[in-house]
Amino acid sequence: MIKLSIRGRVLLLVFTSLLAALLAVGGVALYSISAAGHSIRAQEHNLGAFLEASMGEYAEKQAKERLKEVATTKARLIDRELMAVREDVAYLSDQMSMFLQSPEHYLPRSLPDVRQGAAVPLTMPHIQYSPALLTQGMDEALRREIGIAGNLADPMVLMHKAYPKHGVEFFAGSKHGYMIALSASPSDEEAASFEKQVLEKYTAGFDHRQRPWYRLGEQVDRPSFTRSYRGTDGHLDVACVMPYYDKEGFAGVVGISGCVENYRSEVESTPEGSHINFVLGRGGHVVFSSEEEGLLAAETDSVDLRESENPSVAELARRMTAGESDVTSIELNGKVYHLAFAPMPSIGWSFAAVIKDDEIQSPVTRVTHAVREDMTDFGNDLQEIFLGSLVKTGLILLPILLLVFYGSGVMAARFTRPIHRLADDVKEIAAGNFDRKLEVRTGDEIEHLADSFNAMTEELKRYIQNMAQAAAEKEHARTELEVAARIQLDMLPDGHGPFPERKEFDLYASMDPARNVGGDFYDFYMPEKGSLVITIADVSGKGVPAALFMAKSQSVLKNCVMKAKGSELALALEEANRQLCRGNEAAMFVTVFLGMLDLSTGRLDYVNGGHCPPLLGKDGSYDFLPIKKSTMLGLMELPYDQQSVTLAPGDTLLLYTDGVSEAMDGEGNLFTEPRIREEMNALSSNQNIEEILTKLLEKIRRHAGGAEQSDDITMLGLRYNGKISVEEKPRQ
Repeated sequence: MIKLSIRGRVLLLVFTSLLAALLAVGGVALYSISAAGHSIRAQEHNLGAFLEASMGEYAEKQAKERLKEVATTKARLIDRELMAVREDVAYLSDQMSMFLQSPEHYLPRSLPDVRQGAAVPLTMPHIQYSPALLTQGMDEALRREIGIAGNLADPMVLMHKAYPKHGVEFFAGSKHGYMIALSASPSDEEAASFEKQVLEKYTAGFDHRQRPWYRLGEQVDRPSFTRSYRGTDGHLDVACVMPYYDKEGFAGVVGISGCVENYRSEVESTPEGSHINFVLGRGGHVVFSSEEEGLLAAETDSVDLRESENPSVAELARRMTAGESDVTSIELNGKVYHLAFAPMPSIGWSFAAVIKDDEIQSPVTRVTHAVREDMTDFGNDLQEIFLGSLVKTGLILLPILLLVFYGSGVMAARFTRPIHRLADDVKEIAAGNFDRKLEVRTGDEIEHLADSFNAMTEELKRYIQNMAQAAAEKEHARTELEVAARIQLDMLPDGHGPFPERKEFDLYASMDPARNVGGDFYDFYMPEKGSLVITIADVSGKGVPAALFMAKSQSVLKNCVMKAKGSELALALEEANRQLCRGNEAAMFVTVFLGMLDLSTGRLDYVNGGHCPPLLGKDGSYDFLPIKKSTMLGLMELPYDQQSVTLAPGDTLLLYTDGVSEAMDGEGNLFTEPRIREEMNALSSNQNIEEILTKLLEKIRRHAGGAEQSDDITMLGLRYNGKISVEEKPRQ
């Protein structure tokens, strides 16, 4: 016996029922079929005309709205990217001005000279001199200035890593005729030819003071973009420039230039099938464009489109430079285009996306034509189907009726019986008995379904076992992190009232890591009788890596201080920095404040390594301790300055990490260093150190509210009580 599948049984039942229904309505259908054919053909024309009118208007409206939305979004994205370039240029200007206005704080830096030829790769910071400067020569003051200006190489290198695009150049051109630069070749394969080409121009009379970007930098006082110009590598460039200053005023121009081809890729990435996309500058000139030639192309001699002979283009340029946003139509090269434009408010430019008019209407035309053809075919097919079906159904009307009444009952019983049995077995599996196997042998989809259920129960058993194993492993990892956190806290000295036998000072310290383990630490110890060393530090990063680097930093710092002679803290910090820089492949760093207090005189010698400025309280009034600019430990070997201040009895010193000043609430608002000073001044000076730090921590918690802690919160408080006229007890 042939076993029909479930699909076959359903089709058989539907087919027989359909024939019976056709017989019932056959008389009415025979009468109406002719009228229906005429009606379909009559409506065909009306529907086509309606679709062309309604869908055409709707499609055009939707396309324009979407094009405007895309133009607005793209304008914001490009605007945000160019704003980042402006911020970087402002940062380079601030750094260069700082070097030249405070040269006594920096050591001279020697950079490779492009006159050395192929030995100087342009992809590293280098210096080049104009022919005029080489002819007139350089005095000692100018050589000193060039050495100090060489310190700009470090910010350039760090900033260059954030620019993955090729063809980007960082430069600082002095009014005296020397220029510091860092370039990137178009690609690794073209690096050699690129450097050769640029070096030839550098050594063949190149003077940056004649370049368009330098002339613009002399005229502005903030980051500004140039028009398109030809760079030294022959490519079309656009630069963002800004002046920098020395003690006498204007000293030169810094900037970042980028190949227009980089921005062209950004402009061309617009969706919705737009054909021409371009960016218009303040002066009506095309800055970037997907076009390589023509009226809307970006060229060094591009005209002001507001003066274009094409009225629609001129009006468009005037509206774009005025900062408007709209969708309009223009005529270009004899064709009509729809154009959406939106402003880039941060830099005063405007972005436009253009699409052909016929591409908006072509989908409507295709749909209308297809509908008309389908309706014609439908009308013809409908007549043939009805006529043929009515003839056949008239011959087998009675057998079909008998078959429907009898066969439906028999087939329904055979069809539902295995399903009921399958449902009973599934209920037992749902109750948790995954060892239950469904036994159904019908030879159709129901049997296949039973086999699938059996396979599913096996997968569920394995899944539950895997989940149990994963939960156990997760609990094991959590336990190990808790143990690591306890070990880290054990590495720190007890900050709750240490040295109870010493009456010359009161000290309290606490650390609250943002994760199970953190990167902050504090330390205090007495390397010799009559002096107290205090340390607070903040390691970059969070979690286990920061905790490991913290342990190393704490050990190195203490060893260097213990080996130092007397209060030579600056030398101790420099030695610690050298040790931390060695083998630091992870490029981690630590900020440090290190102080040594003479308990008999109250003199506090201190050195700062890029850390937050401490607060010093005198007579209940707190202010920031004077701190000289310095760098953190672990990145580069630099000297440190030692400072000192004399504490009077009752003076209080608060050390903290940036987890205090940068504690954020739910909206991202920081606690800030000025607020730390305000809150400390609001506290009563009669309270002991532990009470002061506890109440400050409460204020930080109230500021954060329910927001997750973003960084380690570490504080150390020290109050100097003055020399005690009793015999000191020996250190434990």
